[in-house]
Amino acid sequence: MRFEGKAILVTGAGSGIGAACVRRLHDEGAIVIALDVTQEGVDAITGEIGGDRIEGAVLDVCNAGAARRLVQDARERHGGLHGLINCAGITGAGSIVDVDPEAHRKIMAVNLDGTINMCQAFVQAVKEDTVPRAIVNISSGAGVLGVPNRLSYVASKFGISGITRSMSPELGPLGIRVNAVAPGMTKTPLVEYMLNDPAAVERINAAHPIGRIGEPHEIAAVIAFLLTEDASFMTGAIVSVDGGQTACL
Repeated sequence: MRFEGKAILVTGAGSGIGAACVRRLHDEGAIVIALDVTQEGVDAITGEIGGDRIEGAVLDVCNAGAARRLVQDARERHGGLHGLINCAGITGAGSIVDVDPEAHRKIMAVNLDGTINMCQAFVQAVKEDTVPRAIVNISSGAGVLGVPNRLSYVASKFGISGITRSMSPELGPLGIRVNAVAPGMTKTPLVEYMLNDPAAVERINAAHPIGRIGEPHEIAAVIAFLLTEDASFMTGAIVSVDGGQTACL
């Protein structure tokens, strides 16, 4: 029960890695504020978990004002916040030759600007608190190494890796740690279309020394660790959880 009595915000909580984080934190005693861009997503995870240690809210992380209001309200209701996990994200294809400007702006707005909005809202709300606090952002293997035909996604994930490093010296004196996890290919709704092609699955598995893609709960386990005091000397780290994929590319 490493998170007993601790209130933690999770964006993108309706599915994939975000939902796995909600389950993991709740199982370990946390009060979880599950945030998703759709009511359907919020209802799915809160209905699954149930009980008085989970609450949900609809939030578009692109809306900085709404993020500030929601985070401040959560802090006041719970007497403080201990953690933030930024899982909200989208993907998309496109190279420098053919990337659509509108699609590019949307990916950057959700993935990078949304992460910045949530981090800023969290820091502004808890900067005067004295309890240990931590942020975990979600980068990607695509934020460690380049990936062809995913220009906007790669840009957004490299950006998340960059702001994580940039924020760590700013937030350290406030007692707030910030790290990022860089998952490899993980079985989430974002990649379902790839997993319907047996040839693609064989190719993807071969790219991982472990011989398979990851499961959301495996990523959530590392995220949970980064929120605990076991990781008290970690800040500014980009932790690859990718079955060895970026080690051999």
